[in-house]
Amino acid sequence: MDSPRDIVEEFFDRMEDDRRNTVGDLFAEDAVISLPGATFEGPTAAYDFLAHLEPRYEWAAKEFDRWLEAGDTVVSVGSLYGVDNDGADFSDVRYVDIYVVRRGLIERLDIWNDLAADGVVPVPADDAPAVPAEE
Repeated sequence: MDSPRDIVEEFFDRMEDDRRNTVGDLFAEDAVISLPGATFEGPTAAYDFLAHLEPRYEWAAKEFDRWLEAGDTVVSVGSLYGVDNDGADFSDVRYVDIYVVRRGLIERLDIWNDLAADGVVPVPADDAPAVPAEE
């Protein structure tokens, strides 16, 4: 049986090649994927997640810095790079992904990154910090 990290690395491999349409096979039926501004749950969580990412930038990839492993939990820390929707390159955008893998399937994926803070993706108006009214 593959280790939790093997499953996570297989997910990354499939995201980078022509097997992207098979990533759902790596997720549990009741999977939960959360990231800044969105949460996806259930049997289509992986594909709903991919559909959410599609219009956010032209392409993005990860540079892995380190892996942390504890039982069923795998943490990937590194930076994102790619091209935004305006055709501008971006790099050195921090990310942390936390995976919970049980019985050979990803049950939970929590994603944190600085794409919005670094201006790569827009911040929806309802997520923008409130500006106090002047008196």
